[in-house]
Amino acid sequence: MDSKTRFPLAGALLIVIGTVHTALGVALFIADDQDVQLSFWFTEFGVLAVGFGIAMIALERALGHLPGSVLLALGAATVFGLAFMPLSGFLTVLLPLGIGALGWWRARNERVTT
Repeated sequence: MDSKTRFPLAGALLIVIGTVHTALGVALFIADDQDVQLSFWFTEFGVLAVGFGIAMIALERALGHLPGSVLLALGAATVFGLAFMPLSGFLTVLLPLGIGALGWWRARNERVTT
């Protein structure tokens, strides 16, 4: 594929976060230390984060940046999660969100100046 970006960092970071989240969910289930629902949600959101990260990588490569609508969806999910669990893994999602927003901002400024 002819990529418009050197490395799709925002999507890759979300995949790493999702992989760690999934691994923690499986570890909680195997350890039988926590409630089954907790390990389920850890694993479920980890798998969803990996899938969303893969889609974000495809968009970053195709467009050179993430569209604003994708950033809004990720931001809304992050704000919602932080509202209910302020000190949680949702804090880690701020990093790929910020990197994606920076790429979007740069692409927007390039379109305006040209």
